Amino acid sequence: MTVKPETLLWKNLKKLLEVGRKGYLVSRLESYVTPGFPDCLVFHKDTGFFTLELKVIQSNNRIKISMFQDAWNTAYSSAGAPVFILATALDGGYVKLFSSAVMRDLRSKTVDLVPGLYEGRLADLDLRAVVRETPQNSP
Repeated sequence: MTVKPETLLWKNLKKLLEVGRKGYLVSRLESYVTPGFPDCLVFHKDTGFFTLELKVIQSNNRIKISMFQDAWNTAYSSAGAPVFILATALDGGYVKLFSSAVMRDLRSKTVDLVPGLYEGRLADLDLRAVVRETPQNSP
């Protein structure tokens, strides 16, 4: 059975955060009650709570974002909530982290044209540091 790239990203992220770097609590959420709610709720004592929307970078170098995801992330980002998008390449060897403040750009542009907060291997991502250092409402 083949594992979907987004599921593989979730498993690798959970392993990285809960096993590799202590201090994180991470939950994957599936909400049919609130369309557009992000995939992950994360807590670290240094950052507090933040959300992550997990996405796969398609072969055309774009990510698919529903109108519900756009609306939820844009509303919360505009209010100053720490909300982020973590996108992975189809081969899983590369990730790019975005502030949700750039959600609209991600719907209309390729990922290489949208400024990210981090780009590289998932194993090298210091999510705590990036979240702490990112002013909310900024791309």
